[in-house]
Amino acid sequence: MKKFVLFCCLCAVAIFFYTNKTNEQVVDIELPSLHSQNALLLNDNGDVLYEKNADAIIFPASLTKIMTAIVAIEASTDLQTQTMVTPQTIAKYTAQNASMSGFQAGDFVTIEDLLYGTLLASGADATATLAIAIAGSEEAFVAMMNDKARELGLHDTHYENVSGLHHAAHVSSVRDISKLFQYALENPTFYQILTTKSYTTLVPNELTISSTLFTKMDGVEGAILGGKTGYTPEAGLCLASLMEKNGELFIFVTTNAEGHVWTPPFHVEDAMAAYQAL
Repeated sequence: MKKFVLFCCLCAVAIFFYTNKTNEQVVDIELPSLHSQNALLLNDNGDVLYEKNADAIIFPASLTKIMTAIVAIEASTDLQTQTMVTPQTIAKYTAQNASMSGFQAGDFVTIEDLLYGTLLASGADATATLAIAIAGSEEAFVAMMNDKARELGLHDTHYENVSGLHHAAHVSSVRDISKLFQYALENPTFYQILTTKSYTTLVPNELTISSTLFTKMDGVEGAILGGKTGYTPEAGLCLASLMEKNGELFIFVTTNAEGHVWTPPFHVEDAMAAYQAL
């Protein structure tokens, strides 16, 4: 029964975001001054409620992992398929000071474990291991991501890696990211993972993976159902969030908020400001 109810809810989400999304309307809503330089707020009909520099070319940072995850989900026939986290992967991303899920070299993990590591912990160890397991190499997987971007009509988007580490040619726009996020949320597996607060793997040493978004929300419940955070010095603080208010669903994507991973979460503050204004 629970699975049936979840299925019905996810079908409703898919219908909400599919309806009229090719015929967006602009419905002005007043927001307070945002920390973020780029923003786009959509309702469940795909109407644009607020936008700020939505077509500017930006660096997507870890919002890249939305594409990584949905491509991996669609390419996988069994999420319980196991693969190994290699020492080379851990060494490569540790050296680049990338965010990590906490997997160790030699761990045997499932595709599902890696998806939670990608969307919740924003781990480069997870994204790289996914890419190798599914496509044989990161380069081959990136080609799949760029193919998907073209399929979805993301004309401002180009990927150079699976994690969102800075590269001059690794770019997007908040309008493109919003289109991608809408598409990904229609997938029940993506939706379930994104809206989960924490997940415990079954690797030999159990690993609990927590959402980087929910840990920044200071106990605020109900406003934001889930989301993907991002940060690089060049991209600023970024967030793609799914909100619910008065029974309606909303998507809010922001990038280029000043700050760092150790400063107040200005991207989350912007999302809460948008929620309050709805």
